[in-house]
This record gives sequence, C-alpha cells and structure tokens, in this order.
Amino acid sequence: MELYTFPLSPNGKRVRILGAEIGIPFELRNLDFLKGENRAPDYLALNPTGKAPTLTDGDFALWESSAIMCYLAQSKANPLWPDDSKARADTLRWMFFCACHVDPYFTTLVVERFQKPRRQEPADEAQVAAAYRHLARFLGVLERQLAARDYVAGSFGLGDIVLGCTIELSPMLQYDLAPYPNIGAWLARLQSRPHWFKTV
Repeated sequence: MELYTFPLSPNGKRVRILGAEIGIPFELRNLDFLKGENRAPDYLALNPTGKAPTLTDGDFALWESSAIMCYLAQSKANPLWPDDSKARADTLRWMFFCACHVDPYFTTLVVERFQKPRRQEPADEAQVAAAYRHLARFLGVLERQLAARDYVAGSFGLGDIVLGCTIELSPMLQYDLAPYPNIGAWLARLQSRPHWFKTV
C-alpha cells in the first residue's frame, strides 16, 4: 500500500499511527505542496480534492482520513475495530464528532494562527473568536467524557487517534488547554504510546 501525505499533516499522521498500531506498513509518498505536487494531474486522478492523505491499495484509491482508517481497521483482526456492533458505533461516533465538531474550528485556527502569519497577513479575529466559542462547547463534551475513563470509548481506539492528532495542534495554534485537565492527561497518554511517538 502507498500513502500519499506530507510530514506536517495531522490527517496523514492519523493513518500512519493506525498502520503502526495494527501492523500495516506503507510506502510513504510525501507530497511537496509548495511545488504543487498535490495539484499534479496524476495525483488529482487519485484524489480530486488535491488534499492529503490518499491511500492506494493496488488499483483502489481512497481519500478522507477517517474512511482510510476504517478501511484499514477492517482489513485484519485487531482490537481497534471492535466485533460488537454497539462498540463499533461508539467508535464511529467519536470519529464523526471530531469531523463535525472539532476539526472545522481547528482548521480555522490553522488558517488564522499558523498560515496567515507566514504569509504576513492579518488574522481575522472574529473568525478566531467564533472558533473559540464553538471549541469551548465541544471540547467541554470531550472533557466530561474523559472524566471517568482513560480513552474516549473506554479503551484506546480510532476515536482517540483522530481526536488526538487534531487537538495536539493546540500549542502551535496558541490554544490553551489548561481549562481541560482531563483532555491534557489523555493527550499525554496518547503521546506516550510508542507508535504515536515514532510518527512525530
């Protein structure tokens, strides 16, 4: 299998962590976005969004990191893809929670706090304030979920990987996690996992 990604991609990191956790190796194809490799016709034929990651498995190409993770997790028996249908639904719940209620606002902060300063453009503080309001609501949900458990669904799983790879961007984005001690402790647990550390 080939994984097209780039070193700073949290979405690519999700897939790499999962592959390491369940023993699926990839041939990494690091895209140079500055050179426009993500807009090359050959790459757009695999992923018409021009984003990363993209997985190829023979002649099958798949994009969207959560879809890639579900595909990989189902490809071999492993504890991260539960046999029980309710446990699988719980896993998917937290993946969708991240996609709908966490990723969009972290993406805003990436644009306003990371990308714009590097282009010497002013941040849109109204956008930043809106992202902070939404994150206070939804990270509060996660903080309460982690009050009585080490991982979002009880044991380490796909939900932890997707959420963790996004939320660990907080220091780079000047987003203060101090109001969320359970999330802070959970992130420390994730980042201490050998496979997580190796993907940095």
